[in-house]
Amino acid sequence: MKKLTLVFLVIFLLSVVLFNGCEKYTVADDINGLIKKNDLSVKMKVMDESNGFTIEKIYEGDNNYYLRIDVTDTYSLRGEAPIKPGVKYKLSFTLKNIDADPVICYSFWKKPITSLRHYVFRGENGNPPSSETQEFYDDWISFEEYFETHEKEDSFLLTLLSREGTFYIKEINIEQVP
Repeated sequence: MKKLTLVFLVIFLLSVVLFNGCEKYTVADDINGLIKKNDLSVKMKVMDESNGFTIEKIYEGDNNYYLRIDVTDTYSLRGEAPIKPGVKYKLSFTLKNIDADPVICYSFWKKPITSLRHYVFRGENGNPPSSETQEFYDDWISFEEYFETHEKEDSFLLTLLSREGTFYIKEINIEQVP
């Protein structure tokens, strides 16, 4: 009986590890089109739209657009790329947050599953762009941070999560700096 219980426990744990995180993420062509500089070659993926959001592409010219994202439940966007140690980068976003809660995070990993460093993108006064201590803004605001990759890190993960509300994204950049 103990062996059977142990076997079921192992099967359960393996299924959680293998299937957890396998949500329906698809390549986010609209978001990837907003990445003007992408020195890490990050490919952004978005969780299935059935989770409660809509995206509208708003053109300012022939190929120049920004996105209006209306979230009724949750919005989840992520992208991953391999990294080499000792390289410096600048990460920047241009957003307009009407009344949503977009939180931008980036982290550094040692595969397969070890998170080594994790950061929340900082806005005005050191607060995240969605912080309760930072007001919503009707104008485009650019946020930027610098980071350097470290030894034993082999992956970079960029995520944007939001709950209910509306926000706009105009530009994303990940560029190597001297």
